[in-house]
Amino acid sequence: MHSINIDKYKDLVVHYTVKNETGTTQPVELFLTLPMFNNSQIPASLTFDPSRADQLTVSTKDNTGGGTFNTLYSYEPGAYQLNRDDSKSMLAVLAAPQLGEAGNLLNNASLSVSVPLKLIKDYDFNSSIPSAVPAAGVADQLYYPPLFKDFQSRAIWVKPYKSPLVSDFISANYDSLVGVDKYNGIVKLLKDNTGENSLKYTIPIEEPDHSKATVDAITPTNEPGQYTVTYTYDGVTKSVTATTTDKSYIDAHDFMVNYRSDWKAEQFAGITTLKDSNGNSVTPVSSNVTVTIKDSQGNSVNDVNTNNAGAVYDVTYKSNGASKTIKVTVGQNSPTPTPVVPNNDNHSSTNTTTPTAPTTNSTSGSTTTTKPAIPNNTAKKGAAVYATKKIYLYRQATFKKVQRIATYPKGKRVNRPMFVVTDYARSKGGTLRYKVRDVNHHSKTAGKVGYITANNKYVVPVYYASMPKNKKVTIISKKGVNAYRNVNLTKKVKHYKKGAHLKVKKIVKHNLTSRYVLSNGDYMTGNKKLVIQGNY
Repeated sequence: MHSINIDKYKDLVVHYTVKNETGTTQPVELFLTLPMFNNSQIPASLTFDPSRADQLTVSTKDNTGGGTFNTLYSYEPGAYQLNRDDSKSMLAVLAAPQLGEAGNLLNNASLSVSVPLKLIKDYDFNSSIPSAVPAAGVADQLYYPPLFKDFQSRAIWVKPYKSPLVSDFISANYDSLVGVDKYNGIVKLLKDNTGENSLKYTIPIEEPDHSKATVDAITPTNEPGQYTVTYTYDGVTKSVTATTTDKSYIDAHDFMVNYRSDWKAEQFAGITTLKDSNGNSVTPVSSNVTVTIKDSQGNSVNDVNTNNAGAVYDVTYKSNGASKTIKVTVGQNSPTPTPVVPNNDNHSSTNTTTPTAPTTNSTSGSTTTTKPAIPNNTAKKGAAVYATKKIYLYRQATFKKVQRIATYPKGKRVNRPMFVVTDYARSKGGTLRYKVRDVNHHSKTAGKVGYITANNKYVVPVYYASMPKNKKVTIISKKGVNAYRNVNLTKKVKHYKKGAHLKVKKIVKHNLTSRYVLSNGDYMTGNKKLVIQGNY
């Protein structure tokens, strides 16, 4: 007698085998009753599963020359038939030539019956009382000579249950979900506790400590503020949906900053996804993300010290009720190469002395070492750029196919992929690259960080820097464009629909963007994805 977790053990089959070890041939008649006492007084929970009828078998082993055993089915007490009727509830299976007739089983031969079982109905396994689900009993009866009044009989009783029992739940915010609320999806944990000769052990035992289950994953769904929480307990894995009231979400990955780079320009480079309290994707800036930093000793510091080569910091991003901690590593200081100087025999020799600063004199002139200059048409750090042709996002500045993070196909002007330049880098061959953050908010790639080409045949600034020749622009955004009283695009004064042609009198810079000043003095964005120079 024991309980059985039918979430763990599926497709139940009851097997019964009798083997003749008497030394002589024996006539036998084998019954398998399923389930035992299935009536209103003593209900049962398991019955024959006709969907797996191919697993119902009667077979013999080592009985060649012995008797024939047919399969007979009972649907009424005491009555058996050769034809199976799946429209009725099966009460028993008989292995015999016919009812009341025994078949010969040779010495050392065996006779087996197997029957697939299923739950009689969909029970309420979430009941507060595990014993609310009836036990199921299956019994065998083996009739044998000399008096067929004599028989052997055994019974097996099992208590079906399900565990873990789980349910969808609500949490205040993401931090609460991954913290104090992460086990709230577990209603009950049950386990087998089989004991000999004790009926009480047919009831599963409840485990009150829900932390005995593991939380395998908390994964955001496509619906803002909804997460799939996956638990595993006693070999069974189940998932629920958790919903947060505050839909803020932040995800980030570890990253490395270059030695002596500008930390403030790169502080958000680890963020791959950021959503506000309404679940809308937003670009991380100081106004919506708080950054806290601890050094390797656990001390709070204001910044990542990029002069400290090899240092590792714990950086925590927090936005409303969501936070994420990552590790930021400072890159190594590239050693100054040992200079190669000519000697008197016109071959090169290595100068093994300590390098000193270059000097100038009247005979030798001056010697200087400089980094390659950044071209004037290069986008500034913090500026937005977009791709005019198909490009890839790479993990490193030296492009390799295996290090591609994302692919951006060539798109129409209004759909071109957009990025924010956070830094510059060069490949091993010296080619300039942009280190960027993907700001395509409604794309699966939003927030990804990596390197793209800086070639202006493929990537150009998003904002215009010049006036149109005819001093006219055309609205190309499907949603239209607003005009504002102020250069920072506040105090909306008018909305212009797609296709509108507007006169502009000048272009002005605003931080790392541009604005067109309309003929009436109002301001409008200079974003190339929203407006185009000329009449179209």
